[in-house]
Amino acid sequence: MLILVSACDAITDPTDPTATTTQAPDTTQAPDTTQAPDTTQAPETTEPGTEEGESTTPWWLLILIGIAFLVLIIAFVSRGSKKKVVIAPPPVSWKDSARSGYADARWLYDAMSEDLGIWRGNATFDSTSEVGATAATALADAWRQLDTRIGSASDHLYALEAASPDQRTAEAANATVRSMRAVRTAVDSRAEARMNYRTVQESSSSDPLALQDAREREVRSARLLAESRSAFGSALTHLSTVL
Repeated sequence: MLILVSACDAITDPTDPTATTTQAPDTTQAPDTTQAPDTTQAPETTEPGTEEGESTTPWWLLILIGIAFLVLIIAFVSRGSKKKVVIAPPPVSWKDSARSGYADARWLYDAMSEDLGIWRGNATFDSTSEVGATAATALADAWRQLDTRIGSASDHLYALEAASPDQRTAEAANATVRSMRAVRTAVDSRAEARMNYRTVQESSSSDPLALQDAREREVRSARLLAESRSAFGSALTHLSTVL
């Protein structure tokens, strides 16, 4: 009986506002959870070579390396372009050789006169140490150019002979070279004869016969030079017809 009364006393009026009941825990509220760490943030790493106490490559050194590389590229390109723009000269035609050879040979015909031979002999006798290098005369200048002009004329005329379009042109070139060299030899003979005459003439022990012989030698050398120049003139006339 006592247990039943105690149980009834424990039950309160549900309408009693002061009555308190034990409220059940709210099952709709999620329990607090531990937030997962943010996996999007990469862990801090230390790059090799950038740790404290280690120096990095200077920026100006990188610029110098770039400039040096650029200069090397430009040098190779320039050298290649120079090789490409080299243009070979056009081949010389036989007519060009004929004109050049004729011009040099004509100058030699006018220069290799008897006056040149006499001047050369006198100059050699008067100053054997300078070998006829008398200053400020047209004959001295012509003598200095003689060998160079003969070499140039020979080169052009030999080229003409090699590239001539016909036999007639080749023969004209060859005849001009031969006659030109014959005149050169005759000029030397005339100069030698003149020097010999001057030597005999100035000798105190010379006799009339030696002087006469020296004079005749001069005459023969002058005649030979005249004949050689005549043949040279004919060869030049023939050569001019093929120009």
